[in-house]
Amino acid sequence: MSDLRRQHPLLILLDTGRGLISNLSFALIIAISLPDDMFGGFIGNAIVALLAMFGLSALFNVLRWYFFLYRYEEGMVHIRQGVLFKRERTIKRDRVQSMNTNANVLQQAFGLVTLQIKTAGVSVDAEVNLRAVSKKEAESIKEHLYAKEARSETEPVEVPKASRFLQGRDIWLAALTSGRFMVLFSVVAVVYAQVYEYIPQSYLDQAVESLSTIPLMVGIGIALGLFLLTWALSAIVFVIQFANFSVRRFEDRLEISWGVLKKNHVTVKLHRLQAVMVYQGVLRQPFGLCTMMVEVAGGGSKEQERVSLLHPLIRRKEVEGFLRDILPEYHLPSCSVVLPKRALRRYLFRSTVPVALLTGAIMIAFYFWGVPYSWVPLLLLAPALLLGLSRHRNGSISVEGDQLSLRFRNVSLVQVLIKRSHIQSLSLIANPFQRLAGLRTAQASFLSSPAGKSYSLKDLEAEDAQAVRDWYSRN
Repeated sequence: MSDLRRQHPLLILLDTGRGLISNLSFALIIAISLPDDMFGGFIGNAIVALLAMFGLSALFNVLRWYFFLYRYEEGMVHIRQGVLFKRERTIKRDRVQSMNTNANVLQQAFGLVTLQIKTAGVSVDAEVNLRAVSKKEAESIKEHLYAKEARSETEPVEVPKASRFLQGRDIWLAALTSGRFMVLFSVVAVVYAQVYEYIPQSYLDQAVESLSTIPLMVGIGIALGLFLLTWALSAIVFVIQFANFSVRRFEDRLEISWGVLKKNHVTVKLHRLQAVMVYQGVLRQPFGLCTMMVEVAGGGSKEQERVSLLHPLIRRKEVEGFLRDILPEYHLPSCSVVLPKRALRRYLFRSTVPVALLTGAIMIAFYFWGVPYSWVPLLLLAPALLLGLSRHRNGSISVEGDQLSLRFRNVSLVQVLIKRSHIQSLSLIANPFQRLAGLRTAQASFLSSPAGKSYSLKDLEAEDAQAVRDWYSRN
């Protein structure tokens, strides 16, 4: 049993820095409300208010750090916290769902990490963060909670059964095909939406007038240049984020780590793993590349807590070998049942009708506004038709042994591998039109998020869907 101890004092600086923006906002509000002659005008008022807010914040963080105590022993972590209202909490081994670590640049400089202990449940109490403990301390806590018996000093360190890495040109290939180049445009759009009402109208009119004088080819060149610049910046951010990526398979868990500026270490217990997904994005599919993810039970209500990255980039032809090394419990199906030909018109209908309605509305608006080339929106129908055709061609289902495999396309091509023991329910759904056509939708639900998660494949042959249902119902 360890003694009661505190986290590293660096936590005071981290918490105070995190509240700096909010303190600055409050300081400006206070400075505006104070009389101008109190501290030498607005600037003086703002400085005094900021120092006061910063001092109060630092004092509160010192007290919170001082009264936050923890200790750990075999199979248990005990936490005592609270400045005015005291609170004690004990976390037992059988309630722990996962323990992950990460460290930003400042933490790395002091040899510290953040240890996240996630327990069963969806409330705030389902997670505990020790945000300034040494690496050795974090490993010791994990050892005491995970190990059934304390490991002796002479016992050898556990060696992974298999390991995979992402390095060299593969990480740049993953960055360039990640599809993240639109993220920076989204950030700019969000910022513009927030500050739009504060921009003087004269500035906006001047900007529009300046843009209208730019020749068409020059404008296209500028837009293309900005697109390439955001693509390059997004690729660099991706490389920094996922550098030093590795996934290691141990007897009862997977350990995944990545990052340079912020180092992350995620442990996925195998008994919590509910499904394996193989994603092929639009940019990656022509090159035979894909991303592998896993669905994890008990992570929490947020998407990032229940879906864990298994490998950011792997060649499709290497997926079977990867599963054989890292997750031999799963495999790619050797054969699958495809969708019937008569289901094609239903897929084309679902993909083209919404686009056709949107196209019609745009064309009508262009006509009344006098916009030239009002026929251009019709070009959107071509990719909609191709998407519907691709969804039909790629849809398939397979049952082999105790594994169900679903393959479908939204925009990305997705293949889901689920063990029968992890399927909570398997439903066959049919609307009146599907019943007339002898088609069914197969939906497999499993425990992942608190509300559950499901994947489905639409418009299967009724006999094929029933065969899958019989497979699931069989003992």
